[in-house]
Amino acid sequence: MWTTLLVAVGEAAWDKELLPFLPQIKEEGIRVIRTNYFSLDGEDFDPQRSLLLTDQILAAERAESLGIAVLALEREGMPHIPHVPYIVTSIEGIGKEYLEMVYKRFHGKPLIIAQTERLCIREITSDEAEPFIKLCNEASLDVKMSICDPKEFVESYRKYQYGFYGYGFFALMDRKSEIWIGTAGVEQREDKKGPYLELGYAVVEKMRCQGYAKEACLAILDYLREKLELEGRVQCFVPKGNIASQRTAQSIGLSQTEDIFDKFYCYERIL
Repeated sequence: MWTTLLVAVGEAAWDKELLPFLPQIKEEGIRVIRTNYFSLDGEDFDPQRSLLLTDQILAAERAESLGIAVLALEREGMPHIPHVPYIVTSIEGIGKEYLEMVYKRFHGKPLIIAQTERLCIREITSDEAEPFIKLCNEASLDVKMSICDPKEFVESYRKYQYGFYGYGFFALMDRKSEIWIGTAGVEQREDKKGPYLELGYAVVEKMRCQGYAKEACLAILDYLREKLELEGRVQCFVPKGNIASQRTAQSIGLSQTEDIFDKFYCYERIL
């Protein structure tokens, strides 16, 4: 968990943008320290639990060398801050949730995207790599695995799928036992009608037929629509012999469309 926001910006940005912004962060229980390049290795904060907001190249470089997550603030006419994955041109509309995402991405920590009555839905970690790949193969989920080693694949998936899109297949964790029980999510696809999101879901055998897939998919669709503000078609391809999965697709609002595959039914809805 991150606890400290370090701020290294010029006077103009501090007066115009930071003064209205920082009280909101403090109200969330985050400590705020104004700093600069020379004091980033001070002993009054924990680098591993801090995030730097800066418009200065040297401060960003120094922070990364110390293991501090960085969010760069760039405006027109300012030099580009290299090697920083997250750059904003204004802090308007940014809150603790976005800052926490930047912090967790830097440290490779999984983001929780939703919590339901029984489930914690979060990004997959390398600890779930082998059961995740095995379950995807068993359920015929179309996860594009281009790396043979499951852990390497998940690390790549976390970096490029979550990091670029903000969505993908997620881990389904039982909130009581904190045990991994399955996966659900979407990936970008395209057909003759244009782009769409392909939805997939799978639960380990002993936890099936208890409504977990429905619970997870509804929460994920809400996340896509409300948090990521996505819209458009969602499709799901269900094996013709899997009656339970067909019922799940119908229960989350997908309707069967044209039969275009020998072994799968196609279901669709608008996000």
